[in-house]
Amino acid sequence: MRDLDNEIAQLISQNYFELTNTRKSQNWMRTNISDCCEKPYEEIVVAKDGSTFPVELQSQVFFYQRRQTQVMVVKNITEYQQAQEALQIKENERRKQSQALEQLAKNKTFQTGNLNTALKEITEVAAKTLLVQRVGVWLYNEDRSVIQCIDLYDVSQQEHTFGRSFLKANYPAYFQALEKERTIAVNDAIKDKRTQELSTSYLSVFDIASLLHTQIWLGGNLVGIVSHEHFGNIRQWTLEEENFAGSIADCVALAIEASERNAAQEALRKSEAQFRAIFDRSSIGIGLIDMKAQIVDINPALCQILGYSRQELCGKRFTDYISHQRGDLALYRQLMSGTGKDAKRGVNKNGIEIERRFLHKDGELVWTHLCVSIIPGSDGEPEFFLAMVEDITERKQTESKLRASQSAAEAGSRAKSEFLATMSHELRTPLNAIMGLSQLLQQEIVGSLNEKQKEYISCIYSSGEHLLAVINDILDLSKVEAGKEELSLIPLSVPELCNYVLSSVRDRALAKGLLITSEIDPKAEVCIADARRIKQMLLNLLTNAVKFTSAGEVSLSIKKVPEGIKFTVSDTGIGIDPNQFQFLFEPFKQLDSRLNRQYEGTGLGLALTRKLARLHGGDVTVVSTPGEGSQFTLFLPDPAQKDEGYEGDKEDEEVILYPSVSIPKKRILLVEQEENAGTFLQDYLQIIGYQVEWINNGDSFLEQVRSLKPDLIVLDGQLIGDVCSWDILKIIREEADLQNLPVVMTTTKELTLEKASSLEASANEYLLKPIRIVQLETMLKQYLS
Repeated sequence: MRDLDNEIAQLISQNYFELTNTRKSQNWMRTNISDCCEKPYEEIVVAKDGSTFPVELQSQVFFYQRRQTQVMVVKNITEYQQAQEALQIKENERRKQSQALEQLAKNKTFQTGNLNTALKEITEVAAKTLLVQRVGVWLYNEDRSVIQCIDLYDVSQQEHTFGRSFLKANYPAYFQALEKERTIAVNDAIKDKRTQELSTSYLSVFDIASLLHTQIWLGGNLVGIVSHEHFGNIRQWTLEEENFAGSIADCVALAIEASERNAAQEALRKSEAQFRAIFDRSSIGIGLIDMKAQIVDINPALCQILGYSRQELCGKRFTDYISHQRGDLALYRQLMSGTGKDAKRGVNKNGIEIERRFLHKDGELVWTHLCVSIIPGSDGEPEFFLAMVEDITERKQTESKLRASQSAAEAGSRAKSEFLATMSHELRTPLNAIMGLSQLLQQEIVGSLNEKQKEYISCIYSSGEHLLAVINDILDLSKVEAGKEELSLIPLSVPELCNYVLSSVRDRALAKGLLITSEIDPKAEVCIADARRIKQMLLNLLTNAVKFTSAGEVSLSIKKVPEGIKFTVSDTGIGIDPNQFQFLFEPFKQLDSRLNRQYEGTGLGLALTRKLARLHGGDVTVVSTPGEGSQFTLFLPDPAQKDEGYEGDKEDEEVILYPSVSIPKKRILLVEQEENAGTFLQDYLQIIGYQVEWINNGDSFLEQVRSLKPDLIVLDGQLIGDVCSWDILKIIREEADLQNLPVVMTTTKELTLEKASSLEASANEYLLKPIRIVQLETMLKQYLS
């Protein structure tokens, strides 16, 4: 109270004009006091220490002790004015922010869809409005593992940069904050846990003190952030600044949306332009038809197919130009209902595909391939038909010619087959006599021969063998090319197969002084193949190797590989020029015409071998060097496991040519129509000790069987007459007392699998003519030993 009394005492007796320091203020006070104005007003007064401060003055007049007294009330309004000034500053800032956002909203850059330009304007406005050093737009990559700056504006440098990125794996806390908080207002960026990770690599480098980040959302997804960077002293971010930063992020989202929308519209425009170009320039006719079958639009190609102009066709009924068939209406209804799929009738869920004829303007009918599909509207309901019309008149004409050619080719193929069958019979018949009788002479069963006679007989027999091999190759090649070759795939013992083919060529190789070697992979135990055909393929390769090798060796190597088995035949012969490989597997080709004089052959062996290999699913390949030798590899796929108890193919094993023991007089009934073959078989069988009865037809067959009671029947498979071979077989198997009687059929051509299966049910075996003595004795040993 004492201090207050002192201050009051100091003021008493002072002139009130001394409280102000300007004449204007003094005049204002004099006027108000003298006029007894009680309206409050503001004034600047001087304190004892000479400082000034704002006050509110208000005078009041009243009577005290019957005297009019005027009282001046003075109120210090310093804090009030400071609050007002702060509010004004905030209001100015809000006004400034609103103007900035309004400026961005009115900017036409957003409408153009140029994202780079839009982002530059947004970052510049944000930096100037919030008075920060830098503003950047950062976007996530697809898997949100990286955030990359696509625009960063620096106020001091007045330039835009981009390209810096942060890897999520290196800044986990920072990325967690980015994705968790809508706005990150960091006052002290160096110490804040959310941004500490950036201190060394980013914040300290640029002297960044405070950060304000706001998320960018697009289509319900967080796509990035807008970063406001304050340099120097720590800055306290206000709520208004945070809200403004959020609005800036929304502007960025709008800019991205506008860019994507414009890009989509541009892509749509290009797509429509491309579609129109395709529509107009397509060589296939295209028509757009409404649901009432009226033509809405049509391209030049369809106009050309129909012979009309676009103006003549638009508005007309599309169905008026189609040659209808029964059931077409049902097809269209099925298409409209969208039910299922009917490939036979040409309807599937995507549309109709049919061949129909269209009526041309000149009255002609044009063959077309017609595809009709439905184009739905925005509501998903059918709005248009799209018709694709391709002119196939030329193709139809070609198909007609091809059908005629095919008929001619089939007729030619039948004639060829008939010719080959006839030639096979006609050639094999004399070969039966040539080879059969020459074998009898070779064995000197009917008399001794001198050396010259033996040489001639050997030449006759080998020539017959050669001719028979040529005939067999031609027939086999024709059968394979016609697709009529049928394979009987069975498990075969690889070691036994190897021994058989090597033994078959060993004598010829030894005669030339060649060394024959073999190497079998222990894992290669069993292969799956047709027994006769694989032997034929390997013998072809080995025979060729021996033929074209004058010195050195021929080897057979068998190796198991994951996909199958490889049979490799190597030689040290003349070799082959790689340029000639393309002709190597062509039939009737010798690579060098000069070889014809030195090496015999038709050129069928390799061609047939490759075709048979491919029929097995494998192939034959070759590696060769001229003068050093060749290596042919036969590959067969998918070997089966070795069957338990498998004993190999005994059919082609070597047999003793001459019986080593006395054979009892067993009876054989020979039914053979061809005279030379019958003579050979009867003579040979009688010479080696069998009783043989020969009949040349089947008319008295059953009587002969009853009277002779044979131990074996050798039956000609090509009997002609009232009773054929198959009738005889049927007779035998229907007689109860003859069902176990062995029957061996002879034939001049290979049996199909179907006939072979039928034969197995009635005959015990069949022999292919010309019959070799080895085959004959094998059969006799099996059934009469």
